[in-house]
Amino acid sequence: MESHEDEEEHPAVLPMKSNREKLKSVVDNTKERLRQIKGQVFHMMDGNNQLVRLRVGTDGKISLERRILSIPSINLSSIVSVPKRVLEAGKDKIQEVRKEAQGRAQRKWRKAVTGDPEKRIRDHMKEVPQVKMIDKLSFTFGVLCICGSEWLALRHADWFPLYYYAIMTMLLVWRFIAYSKDKYQLFMLDFCYFVNLSVILQTAFFPTNINWFKANYILCMGPLMFAIIVWKNSLVFHSLDKLTSFFLHAFPPLTVHLFRWGLIPNPAIQHDDHLAPVEALLLPLGLYLCWQLGYWTITEGVLRSQLADDPDLITSIRYLANDKKNGFRNLCFSLLCWLGLTQPGEELVADSVKTKVTFAVTQLVYTLITIIPTPFLFSSYRLSCVYMVLLYGFGTWNGASYYIEVFAERYRLQFARSCQEGREDGSSVADTDSEEESEEYENALEEVEIDQSSELYKTIVAAIIEEDQALENETLDDDEFDQHNDNPPP
Repeated sequence: MESHEDEEEHPAVLPMKSNREKLKSVVDNTKERLRQIKGQVFHMMDGNNQLVRLRVGTDGKISLERRILSIPSINLSSIVSVPKRVLEAGKDKIQEVRKEAQGRAQRKWRKAVTGDPEKRIRDHMKEVPQVKMIDKLSFTFGVLCICGSEWLALRHADWFPLYYYAIMTMLLVWRFIAYSKDKYQLFMLDFCYFVNLSVILQTAFFPTNINWFKANYILCMGPLMFAIIVWKNSLVFHSLDKLTSFFLHAFPPLTVHLFRWGLIPNPAIQHDDHLAPVEALLLPLGLYLCWQLGYWTITEGVLRSQLADDPDLITSIRYLANDKKNGFRNLCFSLLCWLGLTQPGEELVADSVKTKVTFAVTQLVYTLITIIPTPFLFSSYRLSCVYMVLLYGFGTWNGASYYIEVFAERYRLQFARSCQEGREDGSSVADTDSEEESEEYENALEEVEIDQSSELYKTIVAAIIEEDQALENETLDDDEFDQHNDNPPP
């Protein structure tokens, strides 16, 4: 009994394995693991940074199946550092990444060729050149108009009115079509258009009505021609809009000038005629009031509901009220502030009664001031010629300033952009190379067949998990250290 109890308390010690038995156990385990991976495929990087595919045969031998792709910038360490989500991503994700890379390269090419990353190159090739045909036609038309006007005024002045009628009719029809597209057609109710219509009607159908002629002369040589300075009209040949505005203020004064000094014969107009002070005031003022009443009848009566329903329909008052750089608008605003009807910094409401009345009164004052020199011009041929040359020269000077300053600046910026693009070529090439390498790597990933049961896959995943845990531990340690420093013990 005692011996039996001693055996239970002290069990027999297992015999130690010999070295031969240990070696045999390792060999058996190795054979078993090799038996498990027979027929499986592995991918690895060789010493030349080439991605190769290896297969374990049924006989246990490892054979090189094929070389997949050479990736100079990728090594085994970079593959191990690939995030786990990339390895587990399917082909759909890889294709999406490839499309994004191709899209970036495509947008860069589009921007380089067209200047717009969203514009297709084939669409850009179909567009008209930057210097449009309409600009060339306008430039040619403007130069020929100047030459024709000079020739007719000096050689065949009696033909000039017909020339003026034809040119202005064509330009105003074009302007009405162009302005209607942008809802600017009500601009053509302004005073300058009215004066042009008055000159055409009087010279064509009522050439012997001397009072009407005098009223037209005063309005043309006064407020209409002086508007070249006020509105900064410029003789820019390639812009049909600027050309129309200049001719709108330049042709009527020239027409009445030719009639006044007998270059266009008219028995009702005598060389020694003069303007009395009453005529100089009442005749143009009566014609001005006719326009003003007609303007209010159309805008405040006929088109009142249309203007109220459509705030995008632009009139001259709506335009000027919002143009804070315009001198005429700022003058009206200063007048309102001086009268105490508005406060500095307050916005002008174009459709308010006080704004409309202020603009109407200011324009009337401008008209009365600009008609002051007209009696002297009506009585002196030389003074009239000097006056016209000065104001035409002002419009020509504005056109020259536009060509020299604006065009020269644009020309300089073209070279600045070329130099900037040249400096960016190096970075663009580097970006393209990196995108090509990225695309090659994505192609390699697409060809890789991920076998989750393979030892290579398990090794990579284990390394990633271990690295993630190490980073998390470092982050936790840093947070604890920061918290300890932020809250020191008392």
